[in-house]
Amino acid sequence: MNNHFGKGLMNGVNMAGSYSTTMPAKFCNEYVRGFVIGYCYPLEQKTGEKSVAALEAGRLTRRYNLDKEIMAEFFLEF
Repeated sequence: MNNHFGKGLMNGVNMAGSYSTTMPAKFCNEYVRGFVIGYCYPLEQKTGEKSVAALEAGRLTRRYNLDKEIMAEFFLEF
């Protein structure tokens, strides 16, 4: 079994910018969730503001049509 979330997470951490809106069609939801979390983590590290990362994650969640409740758990619990 593949770890799609982990692959998306690592690609998100290493990505300079977000993917286009067509990205979800190419990958499963687990990969896309991992990508969004991985992409937003360095934003928090650079700015020192968790709210900046949460706002970007919210924007990408809407853009990629992800489940809002699942994505919100990452920012509410951690």
